[in-house]
Formats: sequence, C-alpha cells, structure tokens
Amino acid sequence: MKNKLYNFNSFNGQRPLNLIGILILILTVTACHQGPEYRYQDQPVVVDCPGMSEDFMHELLYSFREDIGTFYNQYSDYIEGSKSYYFEAYGQYIYFGFSGTARFDDIASEHSRALLQELRKEKEFWIVKDGQERLNYNHPYLKCLIDGVADDDLRVSLQNLRQAKSLTPELIAETMRINFQKVMADPNLAMYLALDGYYQPLINRSARR
Repeated sequence: MKNKLYNFNSFNGQRPLNLIGILILILTVTACHQGPEYRYQDQPVVVDCPGMSEDFMHELLYSFREDIGTFYNQYSDYIEGSKSYYFEAYGQYIYFGFSGTARFDDIASEHSRALLQELRKEKEFWIVKDGQERLNYNHPYLKCLIDGVADDDLRVSLQNLRQAKSLTPELIAETMRINFQKVMADPNLAMYLALDGYYQPLINRSARR
C-alpha cells in the first residue's frame, strides 16, 4: 500500500515550509536512532527490570550469548542456535568469564564492543574501584537483577555479598562454575553473567584498545 505524504502540485505556496519540515523531521529521527543497530529484537524478552532501556539490555544479553556461542563452538558439531550449542558455550565460559581469564579480545564481536561503549555512557551504572570500572551493584537495574535470581541459595549469597560490599565476579567464579546449569536456566543470572563476567572485564582489558 502506497502512502501519499504530500501533493506538492496542490500546495505550491507551502513547498518551502514543507521541505524544511521534512528535513527537520529526518534529522530528528536520525538523531534519536544514533548508536549501534539492534540485531536481536526478534528474540524473546526474558529479563524485566527497571532502570535501564529494556530493548538495549535485551540486545546486550543476546549479543553476549552469540559471541560465546560462536567462539566456543568453533570445533564442535552442535547445530548453531541449538540448546546443546549454547550449553557448550556457557559451560566453557562461565568460570573464565567471572574469573577474568577468558580470551575476551578473541570472543567479543564488534557489535558487542559498540554496545559496551553505549553502556559506559550510563555513569550511574559504574563505579571506579581499585583503578578499574566496576558495576555499581546499588543501581536499580542490578539490584532488581540480583533480587530476582530464582535459586534461593545463589540469590541470598549474592545479596549478602552485595550488602557487605564484597561482591566481585572473581569471588563467585567457582560458585557459578558449579552452578552453570542454573545460570543457563535463569535469565537473571544469565544477564548478570553478561554484565559482570563479560562487559565489565571488557572495559578494563580490551574496550579501550
């Protein structure tokens, strides 16, 4: 169906104003859509937390998932996008991601790096600790993420560490390795892994290259 926006032959006297209006509209729309393109908005929304753009955080999660899926299945026979494909990726990545020893430069796609640069603009999302940028666990989004963890033991452990200001990805790396199947099954934990075990170390290791 063709949309007829303007009939310039009928409004000759208003043509300059109409053209100016169209140009302003185009510039406004373009400005509002600056930043990385979104590639995964057709995927199910799995995390519901306030304080950040849902579409943006959704994109971060799925970009991370595809990055580790691609990297850790280079030599596997699993079908791309299958449950086994992601099971292999998460199983291999979780400990190394949280411990800060993963091959971040090799794993991260340009899309994820571009998303990270946008995330870094959220100043309240970060704090500087020991000379590094770390997640601000008191940010409403991160508090919601941790408080919404399904497994009682993991949720309480994360909450207690947060309240004691002792929560670090390195400290919980082994716990998360043991519970990696719970991470896969819980979107909140998967998002927490993406943020604290992927994008956060990327800032301090390779995002400034």
